[in-house]
This record gives sequence, structure tokens and C-alpha cells, in this order.
Amino acid sequence: MQAEAQHIDPFAGGAFATSAPGPIVAPDVTDQLETARARVETRFSHAGQQLAGSLEMIGGLIEALDRLGLTLNVDSVSRTSNDLLSTASGLSALPQSQKRRVANLDQLKNASALLDADIDTMRTTLRYLRAFALNVKITAGSTIRGADEFAGFADRMCQQLDFGVTQLDELADELTRLRNQLDGALTFEQGLGGKYKQLIPAVPDKLTVDAETLRAHHARIAEVAASVAAIARDIQMKVGKALMALQIGDITRQRIEHVQLGIQVSARTVAEADLSPEARDRAERRLLHMVADQMADIASDFEAEAAKVTQNLAGMAKDTTQLMVIHGLSDNGGDLRDLEVSLGRAGLLVNDVTAAMTNAQRISGETVSSVEALARRVDAIQKVKRDIQQMAINSSLRCNRLGEIGKPLSVIAIELSSHASHLEDAADQTLGSLKSLAELAHSVSEDEPEGARLDAGRLNSVHEDLRRAADVVEKDLVGLGAQGEATARSLAQAADQLGLKEDLGDALHAAAVALAEAAGPVVDDLTDISGVVDAALTEIGRCYTMARERTIHAAHAVFSEADRIETQQDNATVDAPIELAEAVDEFDDLLF
Repeated sequence: MQAEAQHIDPFAGGAFATSAPGPIVAPDVTDQLETARARVETRFSHAGQQLAGSLEMIGGLIEALDRLGLTLNVDSVSRTSNDLLSTASGLSALPQSQKRRVANLDQLKNASALLDADIDTMRTTLRYLRAFALNVKITAGSTIRGADEFAGFADRMCQQLDFGVTQLDELADELTRLRNQLDGALTFEQGLGGKYKQLIPAVPDKLTVDAETLRAHHARIAEVAASVAAIARDIQMKVGKALMALQIGDITRQRIEHVQLGIQVSARTVAEADLSPEARDRAERRLLHMVADQMADIASDFEAEAAKVTQNLAGMAKDTTQLMVIHGLSDNGGDLRDLEVSLGRAGLLVNDVTAAMTNAQRISGETVSSVEALARRVDAIQKVKRDIQQMAINSSLRCNRLGEIGKPLSVIAIELSSHASHLEDAADQTLGSLKSLAELAHSVSEDEPEGARLDAGRLNSVHEDLRRAADVVEKDLVGLGAQGEATARSLAQAADQLGLKEDLGDALHAAAVALAEAAGPVVDDLTDISGVVDAALTEIGRCYTMARERTIHAAHAVFSEADRIETQQDNATVDAPIELAEAVDEFDDLLF
């Protein structure tokens, strides 16, 4: 092959492309080299970016799964299930609780009705007393002496008795209002009892089943989430190591650039040497054999090791199909929505019973307050009785001083005092009835069984937990499934982007074959070219960064036997930055 003193670009845009003294290979060969180099660089660069994106996606998936595990932890599941069971138990106790409430309200109503008789007795007594007071005034009128005094007594008695009647009227009105409240409460309870017949025991029984459904569902989600998170972490580790293994592409690219540099150095060194055309041809072919061997070694190692990386990436993409199990969990979102509906119906019952209990407690409280007001009115009536008795005593004493003329008035005064005592008895009876009514009112609010004391706040909390769980199933789990699918696609794309043997591997082999054909027969005759070849090889050797390059290079060096042995020993101790086969072997050991 003749070296021409033409200065053309032998690399067609390669990384080391500069103006050279003359080509020692055809332009199509340099084009092949550059095409192979560019493909390796592009494919591995894109695959690296794809893997980096996959790594970020897997990290997000793991984070979301961990959050899901925290949301559905054992304590949360247990608390929600226990709250559901407690609510179911409380709802089951509602009918019995309502019967007790109705019985208590009936007792209150009956007790208040007993007061009517006491009021009627006192009202009758007051009418009698007023009649006697008027008789005092009329009888005193027939007695000239002291008539005005007795008339004053009679007027004051009538005033007190009228005041007593007013107190009785107001007492009766209060009892009427109380009975109206009791009637309203009983009507409400009757309606509530109808709801109980429709919804109990169906609703609490459903809640009991729902509690187990919720526990099992949450437990399954938590278990699968933990399992999928473990798979995702394993894939995350493999992808991270795959990113490191992609240095194979960078190593291959560098070695191709070194081959390109070798061609450039060879062309320049031979062109500058004072050689005959025949010697120049031998020197060029000797150097081309070295770069052709380098290229053949690059192609063989890349094909073997890149295939492993591609296979491993494809395997990781298959691993991600295990993440799809998270999709199956979203199917139970409807079950949780049904459970949420069941709890909503339970919530209506709880609201009703809460209203009923609140109403009963309000009535009991108002009854106690009414009893206190009624007692004050009875006290006022008793004061009337005392005033009447005092007036009767004074009238009796005054009549005694009048002698025979005062006897009719004395008889009336005695009757006044006697009937006033009847008023006291009726008032005492009324106070006793009021005391019983107050005690019964207290018992209404204290007689609820513990199981029937439903906590609406806790039920709302459970309701919110269920809504959040359903949201997780319908939204978060679907999102997690989509993340898993996207991760699988990303890894598959990374594997596809690297290409197979027919793509990158064949391009490298084709370049190696083209260089070997350009080199022609092996050159053993180094007469008059050893210095030029040695100078070119020495300059080329300075660019190497891997021990394998030095090994291939050493086989073509122009050394004495002693130099060859020393060089081989030096190469054995070289601390190579990264060796292609070593990097891939380490990747395989770590990954599988």
C-alpha cells in the first residue's frame, strides 16, 4: 500500500479527527470506524439516560409503597376494625336502650299526671278557704263593733288565696308544657323504633362482617405493598449496578478512538520518515495489523459482554412484571366503598340515637329545672297556708273578746284553720310527687347501658379512615400500578436501545475486518522500518488506558527478547483504570 503525501481527514469526523499527512486506509474504512464509534457512544449514552430515569422512577415507586405501608399499618387496621366492632355492638344494643328510654319517658309522663290530682286538691282547698274568708267579711258586717277590722282580715285572706290560685295555675301550665315535651319525645322514639326494626340487626351485622373485610383487605394490601417494595428495591440495586456496567460502552468508545488515533499516528509517522515506497508500505501494513488486532479484540469483547448486559437488562425488565400484582388490589376499591356506605347508614342510626339520647337528657334536665320551679310555687302556696292560719288564729282570738257576738266568726276562723291544714297536706303530697319526678328525671339520663353510648366522633373517624382507604385503593394503588408499568417499559427501552449483535456488534466486526483487509499479509520483515514502527507504536501506546490494549500492543512491538520480557512484566503490574471484561464480570457477579 502506497502512502501518498495527501493531507485529508482519515476519520470522517472522529473524536481525534485532524488534518493528516495522508491516508493509510481507504475513506470507507475510516467511515466504518467512526460509524461504529458514534453508534456505541449514542446507544450507551441514551441507555444510560434511560436507566437513570428508570432508577428515579423506581425510587418514587418505593417511596409511594412505603407511604402506603405506613397508612395501612397493623395498628391502624386494628384500631379501625375494633372501632367498627364496637360500633356494631353499640348499634345492636340500641333497641333495648330505646325500650328503656320509652319506659322512663312513660314513667315521667305518669308521674307528672299524678301531680294533676294534687293540684286539683289544692285548688279545691283554696276555693273553700276563699269562701270562708268571704263568710268572715259577711259575718263581721253584722257586728258593728270591729266590722272594719274583720273586713280587712277577710280582704287580706282573699288576696293571699288569689295569689295561691295564681301559683297553682302557673304550676299547672308548667306541667302541661312538660307533658307536651314528653309526648314529643315519645313520638320521636316511636319513629326511631320503626327505623330500628328496619335496620337492626342488619346494619350492625354488616358492620361486623365489614370489620373483618377491612382487616383482611388492609392486611393484604400491606403485605403486597411490602413484597412489591422489596422487589422494587432489588430492581433498584440491579439498575444501579447496570448503570455502572454501562461503562462497557465508554470503554469500547475510548478503544475505538485509540484505534483511530493509531491510524492517524501511523500515517503521520510513516509519511515523515525517509523510507522507500516499498519500506513505507511494509511499515504502514505492520502498524495497520496492530490497530486491526485492537479492533478485532474490541469487537469480540464488546459483543460478548454487551450481550450479557443486554440480557441482564431484559431480565430486570421481566422482574418488573412482578410489580403488576399491585393492580389486583385496586379491584377491591368497590368493596371499601360498599363498606363506606354501610358505615354511612350506621352513621344515620347513630345520629338518630344521639338525637334521641340528647332529647331525653334535655327533657330530664328541663324536668329537673321544672321541678325546682314547681317546688318554689308549692312553697309559695304553703306560705299562703301559713298566712291563712295566722289570720285565722288572730280572728279567733279577736272573736273571743267579743263574747257571744263573736262566736259565729270564731266558728268560721276554726274552719279556716282546719282547711288550711288540708292545704298543707296537699302541698306536702305535691312536694313528694315532685321529688319522685326529679329522681326519675335524673335516672333517664343515667340509665343508658354502656354499649348504647355511641361515640359519633369516633364513628366519623372510622368513616374518614374508610374513605381514605378507598381513596388509596382507587387512586394511589392505580397510580402505583401505572408507575410499575412505566418502570418496566423504561427498562425494556434501555435494553432495546443498546441493540443486539446485528446492530452494534456487527458494525464493530465489520470495521475490524476492513482494517485487516487494508493491512494485507503479515509483515515480518522489519529491515529498515523497525525504527519508524517502534516510534509510531511508542506514541500510540501512550494513549492507552486499559491493560488489554497494552497486551495486544505488546504482541506487535519491535523489541529485543529481553525488552519483550520486561515489558510483559510491566504490563502485568499496570494498575489499569477499568478493564472491559473485568467490569462486566464484576457486574455479573453483583447482579446474579
